[in-house]
Amino acid sequence: MQKIVKKSKDLPQILIDVAENIDQLISVDIPLRGVIDILYRAAREKIGIPLTLAAAQALANSIKAKDVVFIATGWPDRPEVSPWIGETDGPLGAALLSRALHQAFNVVPFIFIEQELVPAMRKVTQAAGFKVLAPIEAIKAIDSKAPLHSASVLSFPTDINEAIRTSSELIQKYKPSAVICIEKAGMNAKGYIHSVRGDEKTKYVAKIDFLVREAKKSGIITIGIGDGGNEIGMGIIREKIRKLLPFGNKCNCPCGEGIVSVTETDFLITATVSNWGAYGIAACLAILLGRPEIFHNRDIECRILQGCADAGLIDGISGYVGESVDSLPKKIHVAIVDILSEMVRKGLQMM
Repeated sequence: MQKIVKKSKDLPQILIDVAENIDQLISVDIPLRGVIDILYRAAREKIGIPLTLAAAQALANSIKAKDVVFIATGWPDRPEVSPWIGETDGPLGAALLSRALHQAFNVVPFIFIEQELVPAMRKVTQAAGFKVLAPIEAIKAIDSKAPLHSASVLSFPTDINEAIRTSSELIQKYKPSAVICIEKAGMNAKGYIHSVRGDEKTKYVAKIDFLVREAKKSGIITIGIGDGGNEIGMGIIREKIRKLLPFGNKCNCPCGEGIVSVTETDFLITATVSNWGAYGIAACLAILLGRPEIFHNRDIECRILQGCADAGLIDGISGYVGESVDSLPKKIHVAIVDILSEMVRKGLQMM
């Protein structure tokens, strides 16, 4: 991956400055969780240049028109009550980053999530403007004589053996140009998956770890986006953050290994809200490609937040169905989008 990412000395200073601001904006600890600073410092030390810029640059240099891109998300929330409960952080970012990549490169997004959460993810993806189709139909849609913007939403196994087999089949069949994980919990060193509260949730979560590992074997770019330390991608900073995070070194379950995922990605975005990490990549892409329309606006943000509520997704902190994410109300997320939009506009003006 080092061949893809330019060193800071090779990049325009204004681009670095804007990307620094994007990184800082999406890392403001508004909910005062006390975690994002730990994650960001460790990731930045590892990556070197602004995190959002590194990931955006890698995507811009690797994706070609009509490619398939895999995006994984979904956190089964309160699964002991019902596996049909999912949260708003992750699906929203997955749908909007899918939209940005589709607009930028005319790709076909495949979004992977737990089987029970597929109906909700379909609604959120539709709210982003996509016609949700089966994989073969979504691929055909790219060559439609009349415009048709499509994505596919697919279930991914929670069983380890099925996940290993499915990962190999998917990579070989579709040859994606990137695999991106947004708020996707990953396995710790003993193979268990935990919430940030230290509780073990392994059996409920799709084992996307194996899809990432299969992609890395094939030289496909992998990106992880997270906000708590338990997500896929955190493996590259695992030793830095384990002793600093709540439950990082020791969880509540008998495994005693802590919540931090061992699964590594080539690039890692840490953000206060994982959705914002996806927004940061899209904003940097808009500047890199000189195409401000790639980054969505407040109207689209409002529509997809409503789509999340209509799909029955809950705020992972408050537990309410609605237009909030991680205890932050709609107005905060709209404000973040407004500021990022202005950063894109100003960055393009100065380039």
